[in-house]
Amino acid sequence: MIRKCSLLSLFLMVCLSLFAQRRGISVMQLMEQAEQGDTAAQYTLAYCYDRGMGLRKDVALAAHWYGKAAAQGHADAQYALADCYAQGDGVERNDSLSAVWMERAALQGHVAAQYAMGVACLNGVGVERDASAAVRWFRQAAAQGDADAQFNLGYCLERGVGIERDAKKAVFWYEEAATQGMPEALYNLGRCAMEGLGMTKDVKRGLFWLEEGAKRHDVRCMTYLAEIYERGEVVKRDAKKAAKWRRKIKYPPPTPPQRGEE
Repeated sequence: MIRKCSLLSLFLMVCLSLFAQRRGISVMQLMEQAEQGDTAAQYTLAYCYDRGMGLRKDVALAAHWYGKAAAQGHADAQYALADCYAQGDGVERNDSLSAVWMERAALQGHVAAQYAMGVACLNGVGVERDASAAVRWFRQAAAQGDADAQFNLGYCLERGVGIERDAKKAVFWYEEAATQGMPEALYNLGRCAMEGLGMTKDVKRGLFWLEEGAKRHDVRCMTYLAEIYERGEVVKRDAKKAAKWRRKIKYPPPTPPQRGEE
């Protein structure tokens, strides 16, 4: 499963669009440099074909140039080529080849590739299923601040998947992901605080995390809040608060219109 970040993509688009300007070259010159083996030019050309930036979108040519740059050790190109094989964009879909290129990028410290390798090992996609290897990859990406990897590492530690159970360490990684606003991590932190799992039972902290997750429209957080106010076991029973959270689950806020739809 390859994650795509719109903000990162936007950042890359801006940087790549300036690539030719900084070098003072035309598209033709960029192509010439790519043909001559310039790795940065190859990756830039591939990205332009991939996104249709200044060139007609052509996923086959994008995969071709990603492959050229990847073969020379360009980590971003290796990650992109792995994605091409995973999605079947410009090449025949091949999970095994995707894993090969993803691992090469991951070994160079590419954080998104490290996370993707963790997912691949956990699910046995393109590689043999290996939960211990998945934990190792998640740990590397988590150390670089990847919220998804931090959450998954916490999950593995809590459940004993590929590693010995350690609820206290699980809470640590949930907190790391939660500080980045990840709703799933906020839910797990709230649950752990309410149950005293990996930390001293603390209803006040639990409510705080669950409400933070609910503010991000996480249905599990809202459901948990509704249920505890309905039961009145860990908090004072409050039918109005329970009903409020039930309404929010049933009637979520509208999705903001996309540009051009106003």
